[in-house]
Amino acid sequence: MAKWAHNRKVPQIAFKPDWTRHAKAAPSKRNDAMLDTLPIGVIHFPDTGIRDNLADKARRLGIPVMKFGVA
Repeated sequence: MAKWAHNRKVPQIAFKPDWTRHAKAAPSKRNDAMLDTLPIGVIHFPDTGIRDNLADKARRLGIPVMKFGVA
C-alpha cells in the first residue's frame, strides 16, 4: 500500500501500535487513533478481527469502507 500511495502522491500517515503503553489493547487503540483523524475512507482487507473491528467502527462513524478480498 505504501508504494502504491507514494507512486500516486497520496499522503500517508503511519499509525503504529504502542505495545509498551497499551499492551494487548494496542491494535484497537491504534485503530481508534486512525479514526480520530476522520479519514475520507477506509480500505478493508478482511483477515483478522482487528481489521474487521476497524471497518465496523468506521461504518458507525459514517466513514465509507471499501472491502477487498474474500472473508
